[in-house]
Amino acid sequence: MFKMISAEGYKLRKSKSFWIMLGVIVGMAAFVSVVFGISSEELMETGMRPDTVGEMLGVMAGLMTTIILFMLVGFTITFISGDFETGVIRNPFAVGTKRIHYLMAKFVMILIACGIFLVAGIGVAGLTYMAFEPFGTGFDLSNFLMGVGASYLSLVAQATLFMAVAVMTRKVGATLGIVLGYIVFDLLVGTFVTMLEVEGIVARLASFLPSGSEGISHALSAGTAYGSDVMLFVAMMTGLMIVSTFLAVNHLRSKDV
Repeated sequence: MFKMISAEGYKLRKSKSFWIMLGVIVGMAAFVSVVFGISSEELMETGMRPDTVGEMLGVMAGLMTTIILFMLVGFTITFISGDFETGVIRNPFAVGTKRIHYLMAKFVMILIACGIFLVAGIGVAGLTYMAFEPFGTGFDLSNFLMGVGASYLSLVAQATLFMAVAVMTRKVGATLGIVLGYIVFDLLVGTFVTMLEVEGIVARLASFLPSGSEGISHALSAGTAYGSDVMLFVAMMTGLMIVSTFLAVNHLRSKDV
């Protein structure tokens, strides 16, 4: 298994698509920071513009989840669906590698990639914003780290779902269609719930769809999150990971490659 993880790590380092995706994330993080930094007084009065770098880091902890979500689509297609379509997946199995070890190696790679994407995006955003605003004295490191943790959990849960879809469809086109459809549905539901000011259990469930982690991440960073909301979010993300992993493992075991 460790050899598989090492091999996947090597593929990650040598992959042009990975570095391109990382560059896009860093570029978008810098762009968002500059837009906030030069925003008009009207935007500042609405409270949308962070007053300090510390606040900006909290905002980016949630916002980067949505940005990276789109990058994970290409990541999944490149590193998982591509293996099936090109037949590369047969090589490790031909030398006796267990299928569960193949999936575990992919999952570890997902953990590493999500961490790199998230840290790089937040770091660049914070450094860029320092050119416009001071760091600030009200920054709470523990709250910020909890917000980043919520973003990371959401990213890993969604990436695991994408991995399961890729394993089950085994086609680049099918994976792309399903995953993009999921993202569009996810974002639209969150938008409509906000616009229509839906309340009650429906609003809570809709707001905690995976891409809705931006809200809980920001609330954690600001120290305003409710314990019940955090527990619901963690339970949903954990459940998503467990179900997705089960589907991926079961499908890979039961079908020929």
